Amino acid sequence: MIRTRWQRLAALLGLVLALLGLVQALAWNPARGGSALAARSAPPQVDRVRRVDPEALIVQTKAIPVETGVYIKTLHSLSLAERRFKAEGFFWLEWPQSLQDLLDANGIAAADLVELSNLIDENDAVFKPYGDVMRLPSGNYRYQVRFSGAFFIPYLSFKDSPFDQISLPIVFEVSPDLFALQDKAVVLVPDPAPGRLMGAYSVLDGFHLHSVELMPLLHAYGTSWGLDKGDLDYSVISAVVRLDSDWLASFITYILPLLIVLAIVFAAPSLEGRLGDVRVAMPTTALLTLIFLQQAYKTHLPALSYLTFLDWLYAYAYLATIALFFLFLWGSNACAAVSEDQVPFVVKRINRIDQIFQLSAIVGLLLVGLLAWAI
Repeated sequence: MIRTRWQRLAALLGLVLALLGLVQALAWNPARGGSALAARSAPPQVDRVRRVDPEALIVQTKAIPVETGVYIKTLHSLSLAERRFKAEGFFWLEWPQSLQDLLDANGIAAADLVELSNLIDENDAVFKPYGDVMRLPSGNYRYQVRFSGAFFIPYLSFKDSPFDQISLPIVFEVSPDLFALQDKAVVLVPDPAPGRLMGAYSVLDGFHLHSVELMPLLHAYGTSWGLDKGDLDYSVISAVVRLDSDWLASFITYILPLLIVLAIVFAAPSLEGRLGDVRVAMPTTALLTLIFLQQAYKTHLPALSYLTFLDWLYAYAYLATIALFFLFLWGSNACAAVSEDQVPFVVKRINRIDQIFQLSAIVGLLLVGLLAWAI
């Protein structure tokens, strides 16, 4: 009898571990070293953006530098599900006489020197120049624009969600093909003394401002645009606002309800083993609650090809609840299959297995939480 009990327990725990392994195999992210099959099926990435040292790039390509400054007045209307936000602010450009000569010779207006490449809808965007191009005492030229629009968020990682760390970029890119690095190179350089980069109304509810940076980048499209000049690369300045979610608010909003449901699930085996009907009903109710909680959480996120930290916890919660349901089914059938005088012995055995399950489930939750946070 003891051997049979431990065989059943081992089979139950083995089933839980096998299901956890299956979830991990299906959810493994190829970008972090996933399966070869997933990697082979991924489309080739020919459009590349990389960080560069603008000074070294200017020396290497003998490019014309354009100092670029940005001031973000407001941030609002953030939608992570749609991967967009709205911003208003100012940007200014300063360039030497050599670039002005090229602009004049090729009929290129100062307004066409750069474009906001992650702007979503140009028809709804507003660009208001502050006068014409200004000649500075140093001999350089300066052009300032007030902008407003909705912007796409190209890169988001929700691996640690709901404890999110997000980056909101406003991307300024050299626009004329003439000024690609392979032609008459122009490189955008962060203004060495831009002052403050953000206004007082540029903090979003639910997030804390982590940092703001003017990041010099190089955008390689992987095409010559039919100009027969090879693959053209363009200089980029990205004004990146990094935000952190509020840990306490995220915990209370998303983690605490899950832990409360799991506490009920883990406490359910404490019910007397002979109460079969009551015990069987608890896992099914908890399972429906978990499904509704996770669906409400997922509505705030875009479609993802990987599991978030909270998804791992929900996956474990599902498996633990289903395992508890089958454990209660077995206990109810075991009581019904013996005579009345044998019931106390069966209930005693059920209670022992319930205690082992409770301890194993709590330890498993801790291990899954640590592993999900680490990967």
